[in-house]
Amino acid sequence: MPQCTMEKKAVINLTTEDKKLKSKARTIAVAEANGLKSASFIGERGDLLELIAEKIDTATVVDKIRRKAGLPKAWLVSFGDHN
Repeated sequence: MPQCTMEKKAVINLTTEDKKLKSKARTIAVAEANGLKSASFIGERGDLLELIAEKIDTATVVDKIRRKAGLPKAWLVSFGDHN
């Protein structure tokens, strides 16, 4: 019988509209998420990064975005099961 895994959804506020920094943050997040299904920018200004994956270590993702993408004000908006 196939095993059903619940996907997780994380939304991270990147606090920037700079396309280069957003792209760098997305690359970091994609590398950290296991079983990635989707990674997209959402919100009116596109400053929110939405990740949908089988497993997401949000603390690590946000920390690496802050340090490696140069976005020290990035923060986790929400995290939970994706329907």
